[in-house]
Amino acid sequence: MGTIARYFTQMAFPSLLGALLWLVSYPWRKSHCSKMGYSVGSGREKALFLLFLFSAGLSALTLTPPNFWSSIMSGHMPPLPAPFQGDVNLVPVLQSISLLRYYIKHGLWDAIWINFPGNILMFLPFGFFAGLLMDKPKWWKSTLVTFGVSFFIESFQLLVCRGTDVDDLILNTLGGLLGHSCFLLLRHLKPSLVLSCRKTQKGCF
Repeated sequence: MGTIARYFTQMAFPSLLGALLWLVSYPWRKSHCSKMGYSVGSGREKALFLLFLFSAGLSALTLTPPNFWSSIMSGHMPPLPAPFQGDVNLVPVLQSISLLRYYIKHGLWDAIWINFPGNILMFLPFGFFAGLLMDKPKWWKSTLVTFGVSFFIESFQLLVCRGTDVDDLILNTLGGLLGHSCFLLLRHLKPSLVLSCRKTQKGCF
């Protein structure tokens, strides 16, 4: 699990930048809500704060070249490879099956976790927060939001010498659907908590 722990460590500092962005943009959000004539629940800003933190951390992890943050953390100049040098897989499932067999054969359990359940769980928050923060949450909206975020990341990775994989897009999108399911469960168990994240009038999202 060392690789997974290292990823979370690399997300930590950029997440602080997400917190700063949340703080700096708070006056604008408050002013905008006032001008639009609606009020928001007490839990909405807390939910947005967590979303800003996670989004900043994930962006730093996925939109930078390989070994970028590990180089910085070790005091070295980060690599800046030329764009369009990473592998591209546009054929669903087949390559993932081959990779899974290879990982199992060589006991690469960290790689299995990161590439398969990890790709689902890392995008679960987008589906969850989309349901929590949207005016009229629907499963397809949360899934579409997650698909859009994943599509942007996979496309951008062409520029930073990372692999672009249609299977990652599929797994990430499944994560969004799972995230919306978690939102539905929370709404069933703690409806007051969900209501605290709502806007009381129709407005913007």
